[in-house]
Amino acid sequence: MLVERLAATLDPVAGHAALRRAAAAVVERTVSHDLAVWATVDPATAMTTSCVLHGAERDEDLEAEVFAHEYGPDPDVLRFADLLEGSLVGTVRAATGGEPARSARHRETLAPRGFTDHLRLVLHDGRTPWGTVELLRAGGTFTDDEVATVAAVGRPVALALREAMIAGRVVGDDDPALVPLDVAGSGLVLCAPGGRVEEISAEARVLLGGDDRLPPVVGALVADRRRSAGARTVHAPTAEGRWLSFTVTALGARLAVVVDPIRPGCLADLVARARGLSQREQEVLGQLALGRSNRRIARALGLSEWTVQDHVKAVLAKFGVSGRAELQAALFLGTYAGLHAG
Repeated sequence: MLVERLAATLDPVAGHAALRRAAAAVVERTVSHDLAVWATVDPATAMTTSCVLHGAERDEDLEAEVFAHEYGPDPDVLRFADLLEGSLVGTVRAATGGEPARSARHRETLAPRGFTDHLRLVLHDGRTPWGTVELLRAGGTFTDDEVATVAAVGRPVALALREAMIAGRVVGDDDPALVPLDVAGSGLVLCAPGGRVEEISAEARVLLGGDDRLPPVVGALVADRRRSAGARTVHAPTAEGRWLSFTVTALGARLAVVVDPIRPGCLADLVARARGLSQREQEVLGQLALGRSNRRIARALGLSEWTVQDHVKAVLAKFGVSGRAELQAALFLGTYAGLHAG
């Protein structure tokens, strides 16, 4: 079965980009398609942060058009945000009752490039989204059996992807998973109202690894800004595994995307999501990080000591450690040590 083949193939240690490429190759052998886009998303906002294409090179014009349909002011059918609230998977044919031209994405962007159907899946671990998959077919449609086959990979790939993105890394002084806070100040990317990049600051180049080719998260934020007036922040892993924060805001007639190293508070939320902690378990984790006893935690959170003990056991199990000392070591070495590098 496809899920078993994926389980034997996916290696979170290889990094999130390599993991997505491996998953794409396995899925292609079972469900035929002409182009696939395997993306990561910010687990807090579910906005696209990076893309791996299988079957083509990156097409920034296509990317911009897709983002405009996904995040722009005129909602299209089969948006990932809608799938997230429902079935997590669907095809444009089914979503439009067999009339894909009702979808602006299909009518204006995909059909002119020869695609006749597309399948979309949210990679979800049962609590949090970690990525998305889009399969495009030129000629024919996806069957119900093919949709069910692809849907079955959503959870196992999401679990492996979250491990690759956050949970399994131990950050040391030479690990690139986090940019040290003093490597660079905030970076700035200035875009024209239509989204065309006009200027990239030296600090932004440093944070982005010296590459003028901006990650997809910038295009997604710019497209989203056309629909909503407020500033919005998205957290995204780079190809090297560094986590950055991107915030879009207006600067006169232009749009400014501010790029920052991720801050400890945001990182804590990502770690909690990656470990699958409930809201109450996150609160207990915060108390444990302060070295507090079960009795003090119970008083602070208004719980019984027996309930706190159950939550502590659950937190230790989700971090794969046997005691509080190991938990604090895992939190610091596996999460915050990189913030002190340099």
